[in-house]
Amino acid sequence: AVSAAPTSIGGLPVDEIARRVKVELRERMRSLRRAIGDGARAEKSALIAERVAALDAWRGARTVMLFVPMRTEVDVTLLEAIARAHGKDVAAPRMTPDGRDLEVRRWEAGVAPVESGRMVREPPESAPLVPESSVDLVVVPALALDPTGGRLGYGAGLYDSLLPRLTRATRVGIALDFQLIAEVPVTAGDEPMHVVITESRTLTVGSET
Repeated sequence: AVSAAPTSIGGLPVDEIARRVKVELRERMRSLRRAIGDGARAEKSALIAERVAALDAWRGARTVMLFVPMRTEVDVTLLEAIARAHGKDVAAPRMTPDGRDLEVRRWEAGVAPVESGRMVREPPESAPLVPESSVDLVVVPALALDPTGGRLGYGAGLYDSLLPRLTRATRVGIALDFQLIAEVPVTAGDEPMHVVITESRTLTVGSET
């Protein structure tokens, strides 16, 4: 008979252990990411953009959802330009006023993102809402990813809440090579990626290119 997975280890619930590991992993990944120079980040970001743009799911997408990058994140500016050059509609997340959820807003060409007050930039309040069901592909930031699509986010669970509502979207998690680890700790509510991309690898569930 197959034995059941343990619910606790050393007296601690498995979920609590995973949460503690996530906290430590976030700190380590933030520190490593901050240490990368702007030039190297720009070069790696360009390689990631090329890999995303080579996906069949990207080529076939009419509406793509990106994110307004923070300074130390993968810069998706080139990917934004590629999307616009090919006539795609570009969307980006905007926090709800209470900071507990994300809305999908149009990222309009020539309209500068605004500071949210929560250390992120986002489309302005005037940006039109985009129907969640219309998003064909979503590019998701991450602090760590694994080959099975596991993603370590920033801890607020905002993307984990949003992704199930993007019912037709291919989920593409992007990060730098060092952020691809063997296994991301999983806790309740975590949403997996369909594709994982770094500057040197494109991984989908069960295959690699």
